[in-house]
Amino acid sequence: MVYPKNGPILIVLDYIGIFFCGKQRLLDNVFRSDILKRKYSIIIIPPEHNKAPRQIHFSLKAKKIIIVSSAAFGLFFSGLFVHDVYQAKYIKEYSQKFAYIDTLEMELKAKDLEIARLHEKSIEINDNLLAIASLEKKIEDILKLDTQNNNTEISRGSFSLQSVTPAQSLDQAAAFVENHKQIIEEYYEASVAYEDKMNRTPSILPVNGPISSPFGYRRNPFGRWTSEFHNGIDIACPYGTPVLAVADGTVTFAGWDGYWGRRVQIDHGFGVVTFYAHNSKLTVKVGDTVKKGEIVAYSGNSGRSTGSHVHYTAYVDGQLVDPLIFTTYSKEQ
Repeated sequence: MVYPKNGPILIVLDYIGIFFCGKQRLLDNVFRSDILKRKYSIIIIPPEHNKAPRQIHFSLKAKKIIIVSSAAFGLFFSGLFVHDVYQAKYIKEYSQKFAYIDTLEMELKAKDLEIARLHEKSIEINDNLLAIASLEKKIEDILKLDTQNNNTEISRGSFSLQSVTPAQSLDQAAAFVENHKQIIEEYYEASVAYEDKMNRTPSILPVNGPISSPFGYRRNPFGRWTSEFHNGIDIACPYGTPVLAVADGTVTFAGWDGYWGRRVQIDHGFGVVTFYAHNSKLTVKVGDTVKKGEIVAYSGNSGRSTGSHVHYTAYVDGQLVDPLIFTTYSKEQ
């Protein structure tokens, strides 16, 4: 090797160049090593050998984010796990109490329903008692009873309420009151029927006055030595005296009837029929409904008559009867 005069200097420069070149490479390697220390790689090797592996690089910052996120998720799921464990323990401890509370709620609902039912029963009993009191008052009015001076109520009839065994429950009391109400209703219906029959049964005379001719055979007032059957009674009274219906009924005849003059006939039902003859004036017509004591005519002397009076005849089931059987009057009176 030939060196020029300035050879050593060139050699030094070469060494310096080599030095600097080596230092640059060394710096590059150090820099690369430092960079690699700050990065992480995930190598994914596919099962197929013909495919190259894949690398996923992430920085230190990404690493920190992943670690923090993982810690956060870990804490979150740990909290959920702890909460579930605590909740399961809580439910296990208090399930019996909850079941007991549910039972109490069901019992309270049943009690509420029972209270409502008993309230309805009490209202029903009260209504029945009011109905019984009303029916008793109606029966008193129908039968003309004076209960103010009588300590025994009608509804007690043949038994005393004090002798009845006390009810063991409200249902028994309601059943007893309902049964008692039905009995009173039967009494009331019987009383109404009795009242209707009594109102339709003759109990008064059509006019007040002496009986001038009784029911049965009598001497003929128009023939001195003959007799005839008198089918009613004659009641003497002044001309124009009001003639009263002896009972409730319906007028079946009202007009002139030859022998009887102006006559009124009333059907009282129950097979009872009465008529009143020899009147001077009639105040009703066929089909009219009349009440006991209502004026149906005025007395007179019409038809075959010897003087002012009222002829009163009665039939029961189509058979002539003495009209006095319906009253307390006697032939002598």
